[in-house]
Formats: sequence, structure tokens, C-alpha cells
Amino acid sequence: MPRLTCAILLCWSVHAGAFELSGIIRSNGTPLPPVISIVAELSPGQTYSIGQVEHGRYRIDVPEGTLLALVARAPQWEAEAKIIHDATTAGALDILLYPAAVPEPALAQELLAMEKEDQAARTAWPATGSDAQARRRMRETDDKNEARLRHIIASKGWPTQTMVGHKAAGSAWLIAQHGSNAFLKSSLPLMRAAAAREEITPSKLALAIDRDLSNDKLPQLYGSQFQTGSDGKSVAFPIADPLHLDQRRASMGLEPYAQYRQLFEQDN
Repeated sequence: MPRLTCAILLCWSVHAGAFELSGIIRSNGTPLPPVISIVAELSPGQTYSIGQVEHGRYRIDVPEGTLLALVARAPQWEAEAKIIHDATTAGALDILLYPAAVPEPALAQELLAMEKEDQAARTAWPATGSDAQARRRMRETDDKNEARLRHIIASKGWPTQTMVGHKAAGSAWLIAQHGSNAFLKSSLPLMRAAAAREEITPSKLALAIDRDLSNDKLPQLYGSQFQTGSDGKSVAFPIADPLHLDQRRASMGLEPYAQYRQLFEQDN
């Protein structure tokens, strides 16, 4: 199925204090269902507005300057929610909808289990004393997960949302993000190709690009990677062209840098 393309529309809504967003809802290889709904949620279950979907295009009013999730729904279909940090700077708003009965359910469960192991290894830090043993267990887990994901990629290709669902596809991204520098670099072209088909969240691709650049001691593009300085405080790796940083972040669906940075400053 050829890739659908359109310009993302962003304009003032007739409703005061709201913007109208529009974009494409697409599927990769399967005709879209006849009935699709799209809603803007301020929190799970708290609907701000209900939009319109016609011929694979949606239009919806969203509040200005408010964090929300854009959710497309159809019976027996799924889509990863689009997080909107500010409608005035929102980007990457096309939505991938895929059948909930994914073709690789066993692989999906395996990837989710691998992510669970990944996270368990990172929460097993001792409250006091040396963390050498915890670091060793984490590295062993990462190496094992990387080896398995390498085999999956060689036999089935990059695990996409259409193949395993968005949660398991996110697990594959996380495993690559925590793998060796060489594995992340080799995975990036696959992630970029997936992102071109809406098969990976742009924000996840941005984090992978930044980590790869930081690994190579090059300035990052999106300001997502931090390190612990000599004073024990979190400090960002060098960032290219800081003047246009928030513009690049918005294009990938990321929150403003000042807001993101606060997450690290809380630990300082």
C-alpha cells in the first residue's frame, strides 16, 4: 500500500482558547475500518473533545498550552496515543491504526517480558553499599536481551507496531536503547525506516538519535541525554544549535526542553 502523505494543518479553532488539528489516520497494508473515532483526553477517561474522521483524515479541537493525548479508536483496532504538549507547536500528528490481532502475538509477549526484565534490573539498586553487583546484573540482562533482539531482527525484521503492537514495539526500542553502542547504531536505520511509516513513536526515535550522537561524543539534537557531573548533579550532554532546540523537539512530539530538564534537576 503506498504511503499516504498530507500537510499537517494547524489553525485557530472557532472555539475560544482552542486550536484545530488535523492529520492522517493510516494503516500499513490493511484497509482502514469504516468507523473510526478520535478524541482528545486530558487524562485517561477524561475527554476534552471529540473530533471528526472522514476518508482517513481527522479534525479535532484541542486546548492551547495543555498536555493531552490524541487517541484514535475503532472496534478490534489499536493505535498508540499521540501526546500533545502544546497544540501551538505540535508536530508529527499522523496516526497509525492497526488490527489489534497482531500477526506475531507470541513475539509480542516475549518482547514485553524482555522489557520487564530490563526494568527489574534497573530497579534492583541497593539502598546502601556498593552497586557493583547490581550493575553487573544489569549488564548481563542487557547483553542477553540484545542477543535475542539481534536474532529477532535477523529472522523477522525490526518489530513494528503492526507486527507486535505499540507496547511490544516500544519494548524493542528500549532494549536497543539499553544495548551496546554498536547495536544501537546498527538499529538506527531500522528505527528511521519504521518512523517513516509511523511504526515507531517519533519521540523514541529522537532519544535513540541523541544517545547515538552522545555515544560518539557529538552534540545531540534533541537534548534528551544527561550525565552525572563531578559534583553529582545531572548535566546535559552538549547540544547542537540550542537556539532551535525546542523547535526540533516539538517536531518529534517532545515537550519543551525547560520542562524536560526539570525531571533531572529534581534529582540534584
